[in-house]
Amino acid sequence: MLREGEKKMKTFLLLFALFLIPFVHADSSNYNIDSVYVNGIEVNADTKVQVELGSTAQIQVYLEGAGEATDVRVRAWIGGYEYGSIEETSEVFEINNGISYKKILNLKVPEDLDVSSNEYTLHVEVYDSEERENREYVLYFEQERHDVVVEDILFSANTVAPGDYLSVKVRLENQGAKDEENLKITVSIPELGISNRVYMDELASGEQESAQSAYLVIPRDAAGEHEVLVSVSYNNDYSEIIERSFILVSGEQVYDEDTFVSISSITDLVAGEESSYKVQVTNLGENTKLFYLTVEGLNPEYTEKILVAPRSSGEFIFTLEPEEAGASYVFVQVDTDEGMVAQKLFSVDVQEKSSVAVVLVSVVVVLLIAGFVIAYLRRL
Repeated sequence: MLREGEKKMKTFLLLFALFLIPFVHADSSNYNIDSVYVNGIEVNADTKVQVELGSTAQIQVYLEGAGEATDVRVRAWIGGYEYGSIEETSEVFEINNGISYKKILNLKVPEDLDVSSNEYTLHVEVYDSEERENREYVLYFEQERHDVVVEDILFSANTVAPGDYLSVKVRLENQGAKDEENLKITVSIPELGISNRVYMDELASGEQESAQSAYLVIPRDAAGEHEVLVSVSYNNDYSEIIERSFILVSGEQVYDEDTFVSISSITDLVAGEESSYKVQVTNLGENTKLFYLTVEGLNPEYTEKILVAPRSSGEFIFTLEPEEAGASYVFVQVDTDEGMVAQKLFSVDVQEKSSVAVVLVSVVVVLLIAGFVIAYLRRL
């Protein structure tokens, strides 16, 4: 006879086993997975199917009933994505003995899936309330060669008045495997018949960068909500993406007419060199006014304010130091608390630093060093 302690242990183990039964999923005797195809390619233990980021992987599951009629679902999923799940599950359907079935699931592969390790496991399951069949396959994920996406579209304001300038800044990310050059960004409002275009010289693979702002002048008779289209052309114009946003045109421009503004022309810009420009403001009113200056383009953005007494003038001085040569824009706006005073958009052409100037500076530096050396030797 068993001792009392042994009886208790056997009873405990039996109860523990019974407790676990609902959580154990054995292979089913009522259905089988016959084969699985990914994007039309049959997968098994010896195959790896290449899938591009940002694409939709079509998973075809062929299965057959092998026992009692059972209500099941088919699920395909991939683990390891940092920001959520990559999966799809079919609706419930009945599987019957001796009948073959085909179910198609579509997995949307994120463009930002980490492919530092290209291989991920694809799990395919057929299951009911008690049992399941499970298969695992290896997928090989790769970046597309050329894949630029619009990360953000930023407006200078969500609502603009008729006649205002609208500044649009587009932020891009290169999620492709190749570096891109000479990207063309076109911003337009088709309903109003206006558009502008800016360029980005290069965008390296894996990098994000904002293009210079594109400026649109809103027509004076415009009103209501309008669609803003952003088109990005790259890969020698063989690739293009289009994104949309909306802007509300409402109200009317408010001007402060008791002022006068003179903005010096923005010229002679040279890459890597500072250039200063003047904005003179005159208060023609009877009270002291606070003037606000905003300058956008050729980073960094510049904002300043000054107080000007009645019947007096004041001035702003702002400095631009472009980082590289090429065509660009500089936007200047002056406001007071009573309304806008002036807006002006300058189309500028930044020149490369003159090689002659570089040589002259180098010569001067060499002569100075030589002079110090000669003077030192004479003292010895």
